[in-house]
Amino acid sequence: MKTTLVSLLALGLGLSGCAGMRAAQARDAQLEKLAKAHTYKQSCQEVWGATRTMLFAQNYQVKSADAAAGLTLETDWKDEKEGNSSRYMFQGSAPSDKECKVVATRASKSAKGDTAMERDWKMEWNLIKQVDMTAAQEYEADANKAGEAARNAK
Repeated sequence: MKTTLVSLLALGLGLSGCAGMRAAQARDAQLEKLAKAHTYKQSCQEVWGATRTMLFAQNYQVKSADAAAGLTLETDWKDEKEGNSSRYMFQGSAPSDKECKVVATRASKSAKGDTAMERDWKMEWNLIKQVDMTAAQEYEADANKAGEAARNAK
């Protein structure tokens, strides 16, 4: 009887853990989708001010800007733990004078010198939360609904 109760309890905890993981994955997947598709209702020049502030708060220094187009920000390499380093490039495109789409790319370099680049949707999400709070709240609600649906799926 005691063994059966312990087994049922373990099974219940395992299933709730799986449900929690499914919910978190679904939530993140929805946020990623929304962040990657987001278009700001401001010019890229307006968005770049917040981008610079966000990068500075994370100890990144903007090293260059495409002054002609105003659509690229790149940081210097920032040293991280164990000899690793990273940097960012933000690229904007302007569907119109009053809109901006942003793609954040993170480059990382290991202590051995290996490099990798990938789109960083989480950094894009952080920027949305700073620049477009209304959209961020809507996206958060959508992501939470997706997470709950995944949690309750059997």
